[in-house]
Amino acid sequence: MSISQELAQFTHDLDYNSLQVDVVDKVKAIILHGLFIGLSSVNEDDAQLAAQLATSLSDNQIGSAHILATGNQVGRLNAAYANSILIHLRGQDDSYRMLTHPGCTIIPAALAESEGRSINGKEFLTAVAAAYEVHCRLSRDTVPSAQNQGFRSSALFGIFGPAIASAKIQSLSSDQIANTLALAVSFASGNLQTSHEGTKEMTFQEGIATQNGMMASRIADLDVNGAVECFEGPAGFLRIFTGIENDKLNGSFDNQTTFDLATITEKLGIEWRLHDVTMKIYSGAGFVQPVIDGCVSLAIKHDIDPASIKNIHIEMNEWETVYPSPKYPRPGWGGTDEWKNAHFAASAIVNKGYESTGRRLSYGGRSTFEELPEVQRLTKLVTVEKGDRPQYGPKISISLNDGNTHAISMTGDEFKWNFAIEKDRIQAVYSALPFDKSIAEGIITQVEDLESLENIDSLIHLLLSR
Repeated sequence: MSISQELAQFTHDLDYNSLQVDVVDKVKAIILHGLFIGLSSVNEDDAQLAAQLATSLSDNQIGSAHILATGNQVGRLNAAYANSILIHLRGQDDSYRMLTHPGCTIIPAALAESEGRSINGKEFLTAVAAAYEVHCRLSRDTVPSAQNQGFRSSALFGIFGPAIASAKIQSLSSDQIANTLALAVSFASGNLQTSHEGTKEMTFQEGIATQNGMMASRIADLDVNGAVECFEGPAGFLRIFTGIENDKLNGSFDNQTTFDLATITEKLGIEWRLHDVTMKIYSGAGFVQPVIDGCVSLAIKHDIDPASIKNIHIEMNEWETVYPSPKYPRPGWGGTDEWKNAHFAASAIVNKGYESTGRRLSYGGRSTFEELPEVQRLTKLVTVEKGDRPQYGPKISISLNDGNTHAISMTGDEFKWNFAIEKDRIQAVYSALPFDKSIAEGIITQVEDLESLENIDSLIHLLLSR
């Protein structure tokens, strides 16, 4: 069987009863994170723009769905487009392998396809689990290679999750799901120049990937056949989009040089890669999340006075020091521009914390802000060095003028939250939600008991409350 056929068979055969307890828990955490991050971003300008565009383009012939929070009902593909941007625009969505963000494509597609179709909670959970696992399987070892080819991995790989979710919810056959993936390969896109220049296309790329994935399933439902070796063929996804030839990788987070095709599907359904999905609670890149929490921890534990600091040194994985890739680093990277590591470290230490709402500091847009003079001063004392560190596992050392040094080494696992941790930490965005705490708690209860829901529409109804 080809890769697409194996992934299709896995998706088709997967049912709720075959999901491990910890997989269900992780999927619930993922869903809750995506929903609350999207809902708390509803008043951002780009969210309004996306909603207006979705409404103006709507064609309800293939069914309709709602845009989160607003209550506006549009065509399914357009609702998914608007909700994708809503979840992604502040840079607080989830992350896999640093450079992909599956939640902002999978969750909107699953919601839009489920609404009005009498999909129960178990069916919804299963579709999201399948979508995440396929996304993670395809991207785990290939993200760095795609980035070094000049493609933006989040948009490029972002098409496969919504394609799988859409196909699963529509009960496509295994052959049709394989064709869905082949069509998705043909529709995949997203170049890296936007990340290189810091422009705004990246805010909207995932929304298009979401729609394209859903469209791939609709075309496959018409029994349009696709290339069987769409991934591994001589002109397939892996060679064209990642530059992998003769099993040689084009980039790696950990000095890996060879690629084994079999790793994409080995132990599929037994070992779940989705457990490595991390959450972002602060507006910014995934790799700044542990920098913030590490600095806050040191500042509080040792009651550090910012005026007493001589130097802040951060050792990180190389790819976290040369965004978006070593081959295409953003011009001027390494200085003290506010959205880089230095700003987040300095602000976290001075404030002994960092806000999850308010200021937007995602790569697709930055809110203007008058930074505290003490943060500006401290930013200039931050040095960042590439080292043999795991992804999201920086070593932070704060040296004081009296000769003492306080350090912390993050493991890289701190943001791989289960539902209990997600439920606790997502409260940081409550103040930005478009409704009161009682509705937020109602949403949490429904997600926590998702397998008991007879119809996912009851959850969707809560997401529209103002």
